[in-house]
Amino acid sequence: MATPATERGTRVPPERIGYLADGPGRAAETALARLLDAGLVRVSRDGLVSAVHQGSYDTTTPVEVCILTGLSRPVRFDAVVRNAAKSKEMRDLHDRLRAEGLTRRARPRLGVWWIFLVIGGVLALASLTEPWLLIGTVGFLGSAWWTYGAKPLTRVGRAALEDASTSDRVIAVALEGFRGKVSGRPVGDLFDLPQSVVKTLPRKRKRRGTGGGTASGSAGCGSGCGSSSCGSSCSSGGSSCGGGCGGGGGGD
Repeated sequence: MATPATERGTRVPPERIGYLADGPGRAAETALARLLDAGLVRVSRDGLVSAVHQGSYDTTTPVEVCILTGLSRPVRFDAVVRNAAKSKEMRDLHDRLRAEGLTRRARPRLGVWWIFLVIGGVLALASLTEPWLLIGTVGFLGSAWWTYGAKPLTRVGRAALEDASTSDRVIAVALEGFRGKVSGRPVGDLFDLPQSVVKTLPRKRKRRGTGGGTASGSAGCGSGCGSSSCGSSCSSGGSSCGGGCGGGGGGD
């Protein structure tokens, strides 16, 4: 399975691409897609996910282990995704992406940012004859930069998304979700999933600046670059990804 490279030459696995594209929920979908792709889990026609073999061999990430751990009995498709998205393992993934410089704390853009910029520019010109105004120039330009805001993805994170291609069906889930489409074909069809099962997941969030099967120019992360709020854990005796953190259906 190909994984895209960032500008720094590192390799970004599909699960992380999913998080960069649309947050914890998409990363959970991607982890489930990888398990389906590897034949480690199956989905019944009525939407129940079950493990083909008990045990976590052939898993590649802690989130995948989390999902398999919760499949001691069949679990609804949407519940598997939702509970993996709220797990401790997903919060750890969030922290790793932040530590690796792929994401950062987002800041909303304030409407007054341009006022600070204009005042800073005026002071910068005035400081050519009155050097003491440089202090005010730095203050106002700094305020303009801060109030302009920041998107959750860094330059390296955006590069990882731009390099990702939907030619691989797992990465197709990472970029578009099970409810998305690639070249007009539903992504769920790539895994032979009935639409009645796929539509138990929340509707795919539309992203600007994408086209041709490649994520390009997207802000990424959706609303999910903050840490998950649920305290479940699949690796330390907490409630499992299959059964913890709620059990209702996803939105349509």
